[in-house]
Amino acid sequence: MQHFSLEQWTDFANQNVAANERASMQRHLDTGCTRCDQVLANWQSLKKFATRELENEVPRDAVAFVKSVFKTHSPHRAPGMLTTLAQLVFDSAHDVALAGVRRGSADSRCLLYKAGPVFIDLSFDLAQSSGHIALQGQVMDSATKTQGIEEIPVLLQSGQETLARTLTNEFGEFELGCEARKSLQVSVGVNPQKNVLIVLDESVWTTRQGT
Repeated sequence: MQHFSLEQWTDFANQNVAANERASMQRHLDTGCTRCDQVLANWQSLKKFATRELENEVPRDAVAFVKSVFKTHSPHRAPGMLTTLAQLVFDSAHDVALAGVRRGSADSRCLLYKAGPVFIDLSFDLAQSSGHIALQGQVMDSATKTQGIEEIPVLLQSGQETLARTLTNEFGEFELGCEARKSLQVSVGVNPQKNVLIVLDESVWTTRQGT
């Protein structure tokens, strides 16, 4: 028994075959060919799934988040640099302090992010009167077990605009500041091939008094 190809069954499922060929393929199905019947069923199921996906509306906040991630970097970023999105592993607003995590005042917010072996410890303070955000942090590499990664660039950005920039000191520490605004990101150039990105929003940098 001669079977039809996957491409042919794809066109059949999409009703993109000539009438005579469609009749021939239908006669083949009518013979009871379970192999081709299963192939067609798979393509028809996939087509239904794709149709349902087109009807789904993506939440606006999810779209805004993705756009902010891909707009973050300046056009001067080195070719071939890999960007890694850091994961939040500790938040002082929700958890008991972990050993080694710096603590701020009662009005500050302390967070710890992880990207592979790299840990980024952040502390935010918001001056309610001026709306100015002060950020202190430290970049550490658990693989080398050193105190911190020194002399690497750290940028505070909003979209494609760089609000502040600095280099880490010999202990991997840094300080930055800017006026409070939406869509803030911290970009850390861990090495010439890797950039770690932390995407922030108001729920992160607003102090406890401001929530």
